[in-house]
Amino acid sequence: MPLFFRRPLRPAVLLFLISLTLLSLAACQPKGPGRDLDARYMQDYEEEMTEPYTPRDDGIPLSPAELKAFRSQGRIDAGLAQKEAEIVELHFKYFVHEHRRTFERYLERSARFLPYIRKVFEERGIPGELAYLCMVESGGNPNAVSRVGAAGLWQFMPSTGRKYGLSQNTWLDERRDPFKATAAAADYLLQLYSMFSNWHLAVAAYNAGEGKIGKVLSSTGARDFFELCRLDATLEEKQRLREETRQYVPRLIAVAKIMRNLKALGFPEPRPEDAWNLDTLQVPPGTNLAGLARTMGLTWDEFSGMNPAFRRTASPPATTTLAYVEPEKKEAAVLWLASAEARIYAGWQEYTVRRKDTLAAIGKRYKVSVASLRQANNISSLPRPGAVILIPGKGARVEPVYDALPAARSAASASAGKYVVRQGDTLYSLAQIWGTDVDSIRLANRMGSRDTRLSLGQRLSIPGNSRLVPLSRRGEAPPAKETRVVSAPPRSRYLVRSGDTPFAIARANKVSLEDLYAANNLKPGSAIRVGQSLRIPEKEESKPAAGRDSSPRSDPRPDAAKTSPGVFVTVARGDTLYSLSLKHRTSVEAIREANGLGRSNALRPGQKLKIP
Repeated sequence: MPLFFRRPLRPAVLLFLISLTLLSLAACQPKGPGRDLDARYMQDYEEEMTEPYTPRDDGIPLSPAELKAFRSQGRIDAGLAQKEAEIVELHFKYFVHEHRRTFERYLERSARFLPYIRKVFEERGIPGELAYLCMVESGGNPNAVSRVGAAGLWQFMPSTGRKYGLSQNTWLDERRDPFKATAAAADYLLQLYSMFSNWHLAVAAYNAGEGKIGKVLSSTGARDFFELCRLDATLEEKQRLREETRQYVPRLIAVAKIMRNLKALGFPEPRPEDAWNLDTLQVPPGTNLAGLARTMGLTWDEFSGMNPAFRRTASPPATTTLAYVEPEKKEAAVLWLASAEARIYAGWQEYTVRRKDTLAAIGKRYKVSVASLRQANNISSLPRPGAVILIPGKGARVEPVYDALPAARSAASASAGKYVVRQGDTLYSLAQIWGTDVDSIRLANRMGSRDTRLSLGQRLSIPGNSRLVPLSRRGEAPPAKETRVVSAPPRSRYLVRSGDTPFAIARANKVSLEDLYAANNLKPGSAIRVGQSLRIPEKEESKPAAGRDSSPRSDPRPDAAKTSPGVFVTVARGDTLYSLSLKHRTSVEAIREANGLGRSNALRPGQKLKIP
C-alpha cells in the first residue's frame, strides 16, 4: 500500500476524494441526446426562431480532425469550388466552435425524428442529407414558430401547409405534427426539384419560394445556386435574394458535414432508442384529450409532446383525428375511447362573438344555460367581439376546454388556496412541493401547456383537490374553500442551466456533492438536465463529519418517513410512481422493479404496490 494511505485520512480530505470520485463517475456516464428515456416524449415549448445570421470567421484554424470532417463529401456537397467551400466553412466553424451547445440542442431534439425522416426521404428518392433541413429550419422543435407565421418542424407557412394537406384551425395545427409535416415536406421538395432539376436550387426555393428563385434565375441566367449568388449582386437591390437565402444552402451543407462526422468532432451520437416509437390511434370527434392522457398514465405535457398538433385539450367536435401513443398503452386507450366519458365534447361547436351579444342571448339561441357557457369557456363574462367561444352540446356533461398552446392567464377555478411565487420557483419545483403535477397547476391557473414562465409575486391557485394540497397536509380534511395566501416549505431551489455539473452546483452553493445528490434522491454520478429543479440542502445538513453515514438524508416533510422494506400500499386516486417514490423515500425504478412494471407509469386506484 502506498505510504500516503497508511495514515487515517482527515474528514475534509476524505470528502474531497469522494467528490472527485463522484465527479469522475459522472463524467463516465454515456453522453448524448435523449438519455432520459422517460422524458423523451416531453413536449418542446413554443419558441420563436432567431433572426437569420451571417457567420463570421472566428480566426481559429480547423484541427486535423475537423479538417478531415470538413473535407468529407456526400451527395449534396460533392465537388464544391474553393470559394464555395470557404462560405460553407464559416457555417461549419459556427457550430463546431462557438455554438456547439446550440448544435447539441438541435441534435438532441432532431434525434427523435431523423430516422423516420431519412426513411421517408430515401423511399422517395430525396437525398438523405436533406433530412437535416429540419435542424436548419426549426432546430428540431415541432413547436417552433417564426415572426412571419411559419410553424412546426418544417416551418410551413399557413398557405403552403394547406396546399400540402396540413389542416389548420382552432383545434388542430398539423404543421406541428412531425410525421404529417415530414410527408408534406417531402412532397414539396420533390415538387421544387421537378421545377429546377437541382437539389441546391430546390433547397433555396424551400426557403425563398419557387417564385423568387425562378425570377432571379431568369434575371441572371445562372445555372446553379452558387452562380446565382455571385450574379445576384448585379441585380437591383429589391430583386436580390435575401441574405438568409444566400446563407441557407451553405448552412445545410455544413450541418450535413457535421452530422456525417459526429464522433470525430466530439458530438454525442444519437442512439436508435432515442427515436420516437409511437403508434397511431383514431380519435373520435369531441374526445376529452386530457382524460385520454390520464388513462394512459401521462401528464398533459407528455401527451402534448407526442401530439403537438392539438391546440386544445379536446379534439375537434365534428372530425375524427389521429393521435400518437406508445404501443404498449394503445390497448388501454382504445378501451377508454369506447366509453361515454371519452366523448364529452362531441356535438360542441364554435361561435364568434358579435357586437351586442350577451351570454343570455347566445344561450337562448343555442338552448344552453348561461352557467354551461361560463363553465365550458371558463369565463365569467362574454369576451369582446371577434373572440371565439364554445357552445356545449345539448344535455352533455360540461367541462371546460383549455388551450394547449400558451394562453393569457386568468382567474382560476376553485382551489385549495393561493401561492405567491418566490425567487427560484418553477412549475416543476412547485408541483414537487405541493404533491401534484405541472399539468394540474397549469389547468388550475388557465395556463397554456407551453407556458413555463413565472414572475416574482405572481399568485397561483393550488388545485382544490385533497390529493393536491401540500404533502405535509395529506391525510387531513380538505382545506376550506376560502382564498388564503400560503407559503412554500423553506427550501432553496436551483434551476439547472446549460453547462452546469453537480460538482459545480455543489461548490457554488457551498454544500457537499454527496448532500446535493441525497437531497434530490439522485444516485452518485447521476446526470442532470437543463431546466431541472434541484433542492439545495440547508448548510447545517451539509457539515462534513468523520465517519459520517452515507445513507440518504431524511426528507423534512412530516409524511415522508421511510416505509419499512416489503410494505404494500394501496394506490389512491391521483397517485403516480413519482409521488409514491417521494413519499416513501425510494425511486421510481425501484418501485417498477419490485412490482414488475417494466417501463409503464400507469397506475389504477386500488392497485397494490410493494414498496422496496
